[in-house]
Amino acid sequence: MNCKEARSLLSEFYDQELNQETSKALEKHLAGCSECQKEDDNFNKILKVLNKLKTYDIPRDYLEGMKNSKQPRTYVRGI
Repeated sequence: MNCKEARSLLSEFYDQELNQETSKALEKHLAGCSECQKEDDNFNKILKVLNKLKTYDIPRDYLEGMKNSKQPRTYVRGI
């Protein structure tokens, strides 16, 4: 496995979507490649931050209202 392949598989690896053979190959590559280890560390840090974010349930009627609205949507930049 090369670095490009390894880096492209990190998300699937953490989501446990890889088969056992591919997971083992990725783990072997990470064990021997300091650059990919750094990439893996960064990926792991990002996941930890994302997992700390709060989630909010949006009321179903609000979503339905947005879907059925005939008014143009306004997007505000810089918020």
